[in-house]
Amino acid sequence: MTTINSLKMTTGSTTQNQQKSQVDKDLFLKILTTQLRNQDPTQPMEDREFIAQLAQFSTLEQISNMNQAFNQFLVTQQGDISQYSMMINKEVSWINDEKGGQETGVIKGIVRKENQFYYQINDLEIPVENITSAKQFES
Repeated sequence: MTTINSLKMTTGSTTQNQQKSQVDKDLFLKILTTQLRNQDPTQPMEDREFIAQLAQFSTLEQISNMNQAFNQFLVTQQGDISQYSMMINKEVSWINDEKGGQETGVIKGIVRKENQFYYQINDLEIPVENITSAKQFES
């Protein structure tokens, strides 16, 4: 009998993972159906073996789904941060509602709080949407 333990997930891009996952699932099902088709009728596969292989398939499916969801999460997170990180060391202007005027400063970092991004400017955290202009900082 062929064992299913040889099936492994690989890492890589999301598309490659999806294709590999589909190949692993298809391969598993082919192996399982081949085992069932070619088993000796006088010595059928034991229930425990069959259940164990179904559990392995279920585990493979769940791991594949988790991996896909995690990769999508990483792409989203990296996309957001990289979008705003290009502004580090730029001189920006924004309207300060508390002081009632325009202020300028140099972005030194990025902070994410409650799904909103803020630029760290001097000792302040300014929401990214409050920035009205930006230019290359010249020291």
